Amino acid sequence: MTSQFNALNKGLRALMQPSALIGVTVFISACTFKVSGPSESLSQTNTSAAKGISVVNVNKYTSSQVVCNPLDPNPAPQTNYQKGIIADLFYRTSAMPRMYKSTDYVQFAQKADQKIFLSDMNVPTRVFTEGFDNANGSVLKTDSGENLIEYFGLRMKTNLILNTTDLDGDYELALLSDDGTTLTLKSEVDEILIDNDGDHPTRMGCAARTIRMRQNVMVPVEVTYYQGPRYHIANVLMWRKISGDAGQDPLCGHSGNNLFYNPDNHSEPLQAVKDLESRGWKVLTPDNFLVSADKTDYNPCVQGTNPVISNFATGERLFDQMNFTWTTDIPATSQIQVTNVATGEVITTTSDNILRTENNITITGLKSGTTYKAQAISVSADLGRSISNEVTFTTL
Repeated sequence: MTSQFNALNKGLRALMQPSALIGVTVFISACTFKVSGPSESLSQTNTSAAKGISVVNVNKYTSSQVVCNPLDPNPAPQTNYQKGIIADLFYRTSAMPRMYKSTDYVQFAQKADQKIFLSDMNVPTRVFTEGFDNANGSVLKTDSGENLIEYFGLRMKTNLILNTTDLDGDYELALLSDDGTTLTLKSEVDEILIDNDGDHPTRMGCAARTIRMRQNVMVPVEVTYYQGPRYHIANVLMWRKISGDAGQDPLCGHSGNNLFYNPDNHSEPLQAVKDLESRGWKVLTPDNFLVSADKTDYNPCVQGTNPVISNFATGERLFDQMNFTWTTDIPATSQIQVTNVATGEVITTTSDNILRTENNITITGLKSGTTYKAQAISVSADLGRSISNEVTFTTL
């Protein structure tokens, strides 16, 4: 066992020691620990007339947990809810030792509640200072209160597929990343195809072998990525159709934050990228990524028609329940997101996945004598999502 993993294990043991938190629930919200009493269980009843049924289960992802394209300030627009990449976020707390591999982060670091959705893997070398904004507009923080812009990892899952212009054949893959990445083919026996892990500036990690790609045939993959010290990031997945062996490109293994792209000039492609393109390499497009092979999952970050929420108001108030009404300009689903002001706990009610324009919702299960903030959430038929302004109320 190396000293690095000894340090990791020591840090993890320290995190798992008994504490005064016994008997209460610990919630991870915006990458910070919040402590409250037992979790509230809210139920929702909507008595308004139906206008249709949603094509997906909108309860699978709540607004407070969804983060869309955090690494790319100008993501390619995505309108197909079956396309994209879903990722888990892991971050280093102040109690954890320094980690130097993406695989360490997904194994040892703290997993956040948030789900990350990406349109593609096309983040040329750039400065990363924005952090992670969820769909509610909150920025994910470290446990010391800073924006999360370093010492985090992602575990990305997707299915590679040829788009309509790609030809069947053998493809060589490569990752340009800062810092470390790995790409694993998922099957009965997983196979690490690209190992580009560790601390380094933007480096080209090339696949150990080619993969056979055919139209309408999906290849499930998992990509791990981590960002070490601030501020540069890069994660670009490229491929080319070849007839020979993989890993022979002259730039395989070469690195430099000013070799492939210029981070100080809007990630301008430099001569190395132009050379790669001349040898047949190209960046995978959003059409090359499918979220779910069996269509049981979806991408909530698609650009649909956002319903306009109006007249959001509270109605009858009792000890453990509250009534809400609002309208939308187009048929949409309905949910209430409730924040306990005292504890910071955020709960989103369960939608019946029915599309409506008029909403009359009663939620039950609230604590009496408690102050809450509430927002209405509506999702349209093509998954455009809107969230209302907050209203504050106190139960009797």
